[in-house]
Amino acid sequence: MKRFTGHILLFSIFVIVFFAVTETYVEHLPNPSRYKHKWMLQHSRDIHTLVLGNSHAFYGLRPDSLGKHAFSLAQVSQTYRYDNYLLTHYDMPSLRRVVIPFSYMSLWEDFESQDDKRFNAVRYRLYMDCDIHSRLSRYGLECLHIPSFKTKLKSLYQPPQLTWDSLGWGNHYKGHRFKDWDNGVERIAENTCHDTSLVRLNLRFLEDMLNWCQHRHVQVLLVITPVSPVYFKHEDSFQRQVNRKCLADIQHRHPEITCMDYEQDGRFAPDDFYDADHLNDKGAGKLSSFIRSGFLPLP
Repeated sequence: MKRFTGHILLFSIFVIVFFAVTETYVEHLPNPSRYKHKWMLQHSRDIHTLVLGNSHAFYGLRPDSLGKHAFSLAQVSQTYRYDNYLLTHYDMPSLRRVVIPFSYMSLWEDFESQDDKRFNAVRYRLYMDCDIHSRLSRYGLECLHIPSFKTKLKSLYQPPQLTWDSLGWGNHYKGHRFKDWDNGVERIAENTCHDTSLVRLNLRFLEDMLNWCQHRHVQVLLVITPVSPVYFKHEDSFQRQVNRKCLADIQHRHPEITCMDYEQDGRFAPDDFYDADHLNDKGAGKLSSFIRSGFLPLP
């Protein structure tokens, strides 16, 4: 019995040490969250134009094409909950413009409400000093989210896929991801949801951001980014209808914001896309120049 207990103890020690070492390794990997937080702590007071949002902004909006003193806090899958947090977390006395994407899924995602997306909240707790959750919560350790943890451990034997430039733009979407670039059916399946409680939740976060900007006389540009014809064709009619109604209500309550809809803009060709709903580096430069044309002059 003592021998068996000893083996159990040794195995437990091995498991604890293994997870401690791998957790430390993963937490020290370069990642955009840590980089952006550090950059903001050093330069946030100089920002004129801030980009928020999900992967459509992370890959599709280039701060270097949006004028001087622009920076992107966008990240893959970032939700309005965290856009709202980041907007109000840093000291930005020179802020004059905020660019926020209004994507097909923007009102339908929330990490804390969707089990398969909870792991994304870890990056804000660990690397951006976000106090929405305690360090002792499920969001305080990478290893508590096994699928994403295993993916990050792959950096031990393969180079990381995620890269970004000095202004926070995701710069590794070049050319087409697929030989047949238009994977719209697959992308729509990933981005369709019918949980309207998430819509109400995200509208509150968006409303908080718009009110915050209005109070500080900060211009808001709400941007619908381009998608492929196949992606648009297969959008769920209910989700699209809800999005359009919500957008109309937002514009009615906030006539001061600038809405820019490029979803079906014919100026974007197939060679501007990485996949069905993400622009590549060429398309990102084009979209960013269009958006810059909608900027109000700085006072």
